[in-house]
Formats: sequence, C-alpha cells, structure tokens
Amino acid sequence: MIFISDRNRRERRTSVSRENREVRFMKKRFLVLTLGAAMMMGMAVHADGEKTVINFYEHSDSEKIATDLVEAYNASQDDVEVKLSIIANDDYDDKIKVMLSGGADIDCFWVRGGDQLRQMANGGAVLALDDMIDAAGVNFSDYGQMGEAYQTGGKTYGLCTSKSCWLLWYNKDLFDAAGEEYPLDLTWDEYADLCAKLNKDDLHGGLCVNWIMNTGSAAAGEYLTDENLTRTKEYVEFLNRIYNEDNSNLSLEEMSGSFDVNSVFAEGETYMMLNGDWNFLLFPDADPDFEWCAAPLPHFEDLEVNSTVGSTSAFCINSSSKNAQAAFDFIKFCCYSDEGAKIYAKNAQVPAYPCDEALEIYKENVTTPGTEYVFAAKVNSEDGNEDYYNELKDAYKAEITEYLIGNCTIDEAFDNYKVRRDEIINK
Repeated sequence: MIFISDRNRRERRTSVSRENREVRFMKKRFLVLTLGAAMMMGMAVHADGEKTVINFYEHSDSEKIATDLVEAYNASQDDVEVKLSIIANDDYDDKIKVMLSGGADIDCFWVRGGDQLRQMANGGAVLALDDMIDAAGVNFSDYGQMGEAYQTGGKTYGLCTSKSCWLLWYNKDLFDAAGEEYPLDLTWDEYADLCAKLNKDDLHGGLCVNWIMNTGSAAAGEYLTDENLTRTKEYVEFLNRIYNEDNSNLSLEEMSGSFDVNSVFAEGETYMMLNGDWNFLLFPDADPDFEWCAAPLPHFEDLEVNSTVGSTSAFCINSSSKNAQAAFDFIKFCCYSDEGAKIYAKNAQVPAYPCDEALEIYKENVTTPGTEYVFAAKVNSEDGNEDYYNELKDAYKAEITEYLIGNCTIDEAFDNYKVRRDEIINK
C-alpha cells in the first residue's frame, strides 16, 4: 500500500484545480466565441438575406387604399415586403382569372364578390383559410351576414375588406333651380314620376345603371332563386318605364360600350343617379361643377325608407402561393385590425371590420351630405349565397335585356329565365 503525503495531496489538488479552472475558462471562452460568431452570422443573414415577398393584386378603383395598406404594413415588417400590382377595374375580373389559371406568381388578391370567390373556390384556385383564421383568433362572425358570401362547403375563403350599400345621388343645384324638394324618401313609382317630370330642357331625370337588374327586389329580400319572382317582375316593369316608356333615364343603348356613369353624371345634366356609396370616394375624381348629395335608395311602398342592398369585397389567397402564412398575416392586417379599418375609413370606405374609431374617422373625412344614410341603412345582401348564383345573374340579365330592347314580352323573358335557371341548378 502506498501512502501519499499531505503535501503531495495539496500539490495534486492544486494542480487539478488549476487544470479545471483552465478547462472551464477555455470552455467559457469557446462558448462566448461560438455564440458571438452565431450572432454575427445571424446578423449577416438578416442583413444580406432576401425578404419574403408577397405579390398582392388589386383593382384600380381601390389603388389609393391598397397603396396606403401596403405602405403601412411594410413599415411594420422587417422580414416581409408586400409588392402591389394594379389592374384596371374594367379588366380586373377576367384578367385575374386568366393569371391564376396560367400560374402567375400571385400570393393574395382582391375579389369583387362572393359569387366569384365561390366559383374560384370550387375550381381550386383559392385557399381555405379556416386553420389560419382559428390560429390567429379571428372571429369571422364579426363580419355579419355579408361574410357568409365567402364561405362554401363549410369552409371560409376570404376576409372581408369594406362594405357598401346602394344610394340615390342627386344634383342639388338642379333641384334648387327647379324648385323641387330633395328626393329623400321616394318609392320606385315616385322616382319614375319625378324623373318624368324633370326630364325636359335637355336634362335627364335620372340615371339607373344596368349592372344589376333586380336591385329593388333584392332590397325587398327576393332573390333570383325564389320560385315566386313577383317583386322582381315589378322592378323590371319599373325599368321598362324609365328606360323605354318615359325615356327619362339613359337607355341601355346609351349605357353600352365604355360608359362611365360618374363622368356622365358629372356633366351636370342629370338630376339623379342610382349608384353605390363608393361614390363618396370616386365621384370627386370626376370633377363635378355642382353640389352633390346622397339620399336613400328608392323602395317599394310597403318597405321602410332606407331599405337597400349592399355587399362586401374580400381579400383571398392563391391556392398555389408559396407564402400563404405571410400572405394571411397581411390580409389579416388589412381586414381584421383597427389599423386596417382606419385606413379604409380615411379613404371614404366603411370597413367591414367593426371599429368605432374607424367610423368616426369616416364621418370626419366624408363631408358630402347624406353619409348618415350609410349608417342607418337596412341592408339586404345584393346576391344569394348559392355557388351557382353568378350564373343565374348572367342568365337573368340576358333574358331581361331581351325584353327591355323589345325582342320579347316580359312574360316570355321570365319564362325563358326560369328554364335556364332549372338547367343551371340541375346540371
């Protein structure tokens, strides 16, 4: 047995302790250097690496709003950049479909209405957002009934942008010169009577756009899928009166081709125009040389004043997007945040996302008389929520146009529409 003296033990412990300290020091130094290098590498990657780019497409009528949204979002991001592309409004619907089917590099885009989006969803062109909606804590019911237009097959495909409703617009200067009361509560018959009365001296009584031909009946809650189309037929008879019998509103022929409704109304030779509340934003661009105001849309006699139709547009995500999560974060900022809502309000649009501060901003920025009717309106959805509703609208408009240009009777037009409706529903 070998014994080690106390001195030797102390010397050995001292030597081991010194070695341990040196090892620990080297380990710490290595760790510090490693972390430092990693941080430097991370900083270099962040500084030199490319940002995630989101390609976003909008229509030209909303270029100002889209620009503000993109600039605000980009300012809040370090690693993501949204790039905005604008397509002319008249070309937008067809062009975006062609681009999607052709595999264009689109991450997210604007869609005009639920019927179009449901067609895209059924064709696999847009991404279902439900998982991302749930993960982000989005309460889709905040959008109300209008949000349902962007759901089909139990899934949700878009976040709502702004909401709109139809109004009557009038040239206050012409009404003052004629000594007429302002048209603040008219039935459809009273509108037709007033147009006929004012339609003289090279002035038009009114301008009723032909984009949709069941505005009045939809405001009464009757849709093109209903078996009984009594109100729809009454509204078509009203259209025939103002277009053809009284010639008090611009005719279908006059509104064909590259017809710009706001430019025509801005000429100052028309007393009234039926159009949407988006004109609070768009009509000033037409540079009217008169005072113009908004009033409630005309209505059937048994409906309350300010009964109208409306809709909301939406942002959705291309099903082929490689940056779907980043694209969702952007459209959520636009459509489901106070910041996004206030940008819409600043640009004279009522945001679909409920935000009291945004509504106050809207009232401050939109000073045209009649904004109160937007907030007091009793709004029915402009369209039904069936996946095939857009096809029904096209068929209906085609058959009713045949009647309005004199090629058939009103009964024949409705009979022909019902045949086509059955074919569309049952195919």
